[in-house]
Amino acid sequence: MYSKNVIQSWIAQGLVTVNGQPVLKAGTGVDPASSRIDLLADPPRYVCRAGLKLEAALDHFSLDPKGWTTLDAGLSTGGFTDCLLQRGARRVVGVDVGYGQVAERVRQHPAVTVMERTNVRHLRRAALPGGEPVDLVTLDLSFISGKPVFIKVLDMVMDVLKPGGHLIVLIKPQFEAGKAQASRPGQFLTPTGCGMLMSDVATGGLVRDPAVHADVIRRVQEACMARGLVPQGHMPSPIKGANAGNTEFLAHFVFQATGAGVEEELEDGEPDEPAKS
Repeated sequence: MYSKNVIQSWIAQGLVTVNGQPVLKAGTGVDPASSRIDLLADPPRYVCRAGLKLEAALDHFSLDPKGWTTLDAGLSTGGFTDCLLQRGARRVVGVDVGYGQVAERVRQHPAVTVMERTNVRHLRRAALPGGEPVDLVTLDLSFISGKPVFIKVLDMVMDVLKPGGHLIVLIKPQFEAGKAQASRPGQFLTPTGCGMLMSDVATGGLVRDPAVHADVIRRVQEACMARGLVPQGHMPSPIKGANAGNTEFLAHFVFQATGAGVEEELEDGEPDEPAKS
């Protein structure tokens, strides 16, 4: 019902007991037929922490998705979708290139359409329920900003989003920092496997430099503006990124259907899939 990471965090905090005894190892064998399993805390509101990120963005940008049709690109466990459902969305289409990650509570909800093994770059309105455009698109993807793949993702957004519709993008500098920061003097530059430079990312994968944050946000905004998606503001996520604890950001855009397009690719080197964290 909840993500593996959430459950493991409960166990690490001693919040899970079996027959009254705390269980501190996730691999502990338990016989569910003869054991009583208790959680010594109120369960979280959402199936994973991502729901808290979107919740904060909806509040910050004064967006009420009640009655909206929405598209969650980068569904994963379903935190964004869970948040949208609890905020009254009429329908959520969840899209993910992976398979089998969606929490059952989300998967079984009657207002949810799950599209797994689907690359969002190739999705178009005709594939949505009823072929109807949506009021809101949320993007929780990685390794996309400043690259041709992001242009293709934005083409999808333009096709499925209503004029005047909303886009919320979760921006993760730990995945998006790259060549734009490569020319600073006095830095030791080592390419990493995800297009970043070790000059930008501290030991453990932590991006601390506010200038790197600002540059990544700027590149996302510029790509969106070239597609008729008008920036409405951005905010730091109240929830840090997993593992290293990176600061992430949420940006809000409104779609003005002007027919704008991007003539130039922002950067060479398109990955096969828009990966998620």
